[in-house]
Amino acid sequence: MSLFDEQISPSVTLDNTLAGLFREHGVSDSIVLDIYNGYTYVDIHPQILRETVYIQDEDVGFSSNNTDEGLERFRTLVLTYKTVKFLLGLGPIDVYLYRPANLPANIDRVLSPLSANQRPQIHYIDLNKHNVQDELRRVTHGKKLWYYRPKSYMLEYDTLVHPDFAYEINDKRFLLHPNIPTPDLQMAPLQGEDLSTSVLSTRPLPFVVKLRRCSGSRGTWIVTREDQRQEMLTAMAEYQDRGVPDVQISEFIHSTRPHYSVNFFVGAAGPSNASSTVTFLGATEQLFTQSGRWAGSVIDYRSQKQIKEQLMDTINAVARTLIGSYVGWAGIDVIIDAHSNRTVVVDLNARLTGGFVVCLLSTHFMKERGLPLAQAQSFHYEGKSSDVYTLLAPFISKGQVIVAAATESLPNNSTAQLIFGGKTREELFSMHAAIQERLNRCLDRHGTIDYSTGRPSMSV
Repeated sequence: MSLFDEQISPSVTLDNTLAGLFREHGVSDSIVLDIYNGYTYVDIHPQILRETVYIQDEDVGFSSNNTDEGLERFRTLVLTYKTVKFLLGLGPIDVYLYRPANLPANIDRVLSPLSANQRPQIHYIDLNKHNVQDELRRVTHGKKLWYYRPKSYMLEYDTLVHPDFAYEINDKRFLLHPNIPTPDLQMAPLQGEDLSTSVLSTRPLPFVVKLRRCSGSRGTWIVTREDQRQEMLTAMAEYQDRGVPDVQISEFIHSTRPHYSVNFFVGAAGPSNASSTVTFLGATEQLFTQSGRWAGSVIDYRSQKQIKEQLMDTINAVARTLIGSYVGWAGIDVIIDAHSNRTVVVDLNARLTGGFVVCLLSTHFMKERGLPLAQAQSFHYEGKSSDVYTLLAPFISKGQVIVAAATESLPNNSTAQLIFGGKTREELFSMHAAIQERLNRCLDRHGTIDYSTGRPSMSV
């Protein structure tokens, strides 16, 4: 690590890690992680073909027949950013990454603020070689496999959670379980239906439509106006052509409180399923774009005890449906009804969540720096992935900004996952604006960089 890195990257101490949670919750096996997503309509790489068993519902119009720049960028993001953003919270556990998409120097820089006993052990699998499956078997030999999404290859491996069960519980149909407190739900068939006369066209407003297997708020239509209904029906016609069997229709819940993503850990079952430990890890407030897409998380570390007390019954109700077959990190999206004050679960994500890392940083932000609030968000900028360290050096050096991921998705086009702290919500807003303003700057590529300020200075 260079002197520059040491100067601008103060140490980061995690409250806990995924590895520590496994150990503390009855898992004594050695574990290896696959934290990649799987895609149904896109070949990510000639050696990573689309998933055909545990299919997902990708966005309409996105297919592997596309050859444009956007598809290439998406493939790169899948291999890099969408995976690297989880690394900071994993702890001392085996995990594999694909190279050359992920360069060891870039990964080392992301992990450099962590102490040695909180860093994952990275195993690189070279996609340029022809024995990728052999390499995968070598990396996973003698270990239990835990994963972000189930994939068909896992049926031949020793998994901590059976892929069939993981696939079942991450399906919106699972929310019909009678023990999970949800809004009024129903499944609406698509195949063989005339959409113009179906419940999707005739149900009174407002309501919510969701695809069964999507993440990041994709595949969700909040229908409060007739024009939104028409947009939804247009999309449903395309999904109907794809062969999607049905979708979930949900009651629309009016809420004046934040939409929480509630994170918890389900431990290994003991002598009886009831003895499994369920641990609350943090509740983040979800951020959305104007179009309704998930855009990040905010956490108030001061309010976590109160939120835990309020929501623990809901957490336990969901956990009881998982105990005995699922072990690991999980999240539920929760809304509190403004009219009845009931707490309802609108989504279950039995996997790592968008709030995974920020939930583990109360020591770093609140205890060590007096910053009780933190926000996790992605930023896109023109430039090299390493430019984020230069442009944000004043914030990084104080520990107010943590770079959780920095990847180049196209030449000179980068994406970073940043976690930044603040004393107030107004300060978080100002920090977001300051970060965006710095990332919008164009560096003088012919000059040198003044590392103390992050500004370019002309060489002589």
